[in-house]
Amino acid sequence: MRNGTLRVVAAIAVAVATTAAASPGDGSGPHREPGSLLLSEPFTGAAAGSRFIGYGSACLTGAPRGAGPAEATNHPLGGCRRDPVGPVPPGNAAMHGYLQLTDAHVEETGAVLLDSPIPAGEGLEVTFEQWQYGNTTPAPADGISFFLTDGAARLTTPGAFGGSLGYAQKLPDGSTEGRLIPGVSGGYLGIGLDVLGDYFGDGERRGNGCERGSPAGTVLRRPAPGPNVVSARGPGDGNDGYCLLAATTGNATTKGPWPSTLPGRLHGDVKRTPSDATPERAEELLEPAKRTVRVTVTSPPKPMATVDIDFQDGRGFRQVLRFPAPEPVPDTVKLGFAASTGALTDVQLVRHLTVRAGRPHPPGPGALRQQPRTN
Repeated sequence: MRNGTLRVVAAIAVAVATTAAASPGDGSGPHREPGSLLLSEPFTGAAAGSRFIGYGSACLTGAPRGAGPAEATNHPLGGCRRDPVGPVPPGNAAMHGYLQLTDAHVEETGAVLLDSPIPAGEGLEVTFEQWQYGNTTPAPADGISFFLTDGAARLTTPGAFGGSLGYAQKLPDGSTEGRLIPGVSGGYLGIGLDVLGDYFGDGERRGNGCERGSPAGTVLRRPAPGPNVVSARGPGDGNDGYCLLAATTGNATTKGPWPSTLPGRLHGDVKRTPSDATPERAEELLEPAKRTVRVTVTSPPKPMATVDIDFQDGRGFRQVLRFPAPEPVPDTVKLGFAASTGALTDVQLVRHLTVRAGRPHPPGPGALRQQPRTN
């Protein structure tokens, strides 16, 4: 996909949870054989690969704590701030560290960007672990996004934060007039692991210019319309696009509520950890809040996208979304993670990122239903 025509999906895919077995993959084989390893970054050490760009509050708990990164600027990934809020992992914890996108400070934004192209013509399988837990406010917010962008475009800054989760565009404060904050440049696919629920809705002008939009409409709803929902948004650039493609809700009509069909909670129940916990002990305490996510985009023709999640309940990966991937699939992609807090807070972590060349990924029973939006 070059930055130009935006393909708009005319219906929202309503996902039904199905089972899917994890594929081990050996990371070997010439010519990018299915399952061959394209990228691996654990984020557990005191440093990460030099190709990864930090933004805002993003930092590594494996590094010694220090002044912390400056807000809303790009920087090499390094240590986190000396004055964390919430039950964050201990610092100076290599090789037991995490990529910390935010702690529980209010009004934090953090992202990590890989401005280096990855071949995507044969499809991709991306796996990572994520944690959302430790809110210091009555409800948690905002959520974590994982996104792919066109490899032909530069990826040096995220999109708008808050309900746009660092991928889509946003009109600040939900006003009807004013200047939009643009979405990520050359956006191809943005998966929102949305605890609060605004990423599902088109309030704040998300999905500006889309022919079809969210069933929740363009009103900025309170409470948010899609809590504990995984939503997928499609191609966009600048102020236009990032249309809602699919979401884990059983209601595709414009009359709410829009309950989640997820078979588990994105948010973990960990509320505190001992301030003197060792890195090893902190890992043990945070394990119940871990969710392992797998995002797959198959190769053309008729590429499909799937999202599988392991909720740490002993049942392994379960397919929660399956929908037609936006076409054309870019020859190469870049990738990023983003998260934020506002008046509501959360600790938001990522670890053990791997990207493999595509492999066969057959649909599960009842994995996709599509219903047209009704007005």
